[in-house]
Amino acid sequence: MTRTTDERLVHANGVQLCVRTSGEPADPGVLLVGNSLLSWPDELCDRLAAGRRFVVRYDLRDTGRSTTVDPDAPGYTLRDLVADAAGLLDALDRPHAHVVGYGPGGWIAQ
Repeated sequence: MTRTTDERLVHANGVQLCVRTSGEPADPGVLLVGNSLLSWPDELCDRLAAGRRFVVRYDLRDTGRSTTVDPDAPGYTLRDLVADAAGLLDALDRPHAHVVGYGPGGWIAQ
């Protein structure tokens, strides 16, 4: 099976999010939400992709290569981070995905 990996900036919910995808886009999606895309080991993502899953992981706002703001006045809420996740799926033309959260990503996933 051929597996592809791609990392790029995606415009979603009014911000730029750095996203890395693994696997075949035709496979069922899995959105991994952590602090950053580095929260998820490559080996885990590779195994999920090998199991016929299209894996999406990304940097939350203010992490990695995603949009950053003034740390003293961030101007966004947890609801905005949830909207970012939904907007990311929309931008990737994914009508649905399994969602897995880790750390603060657990709040977003819920």
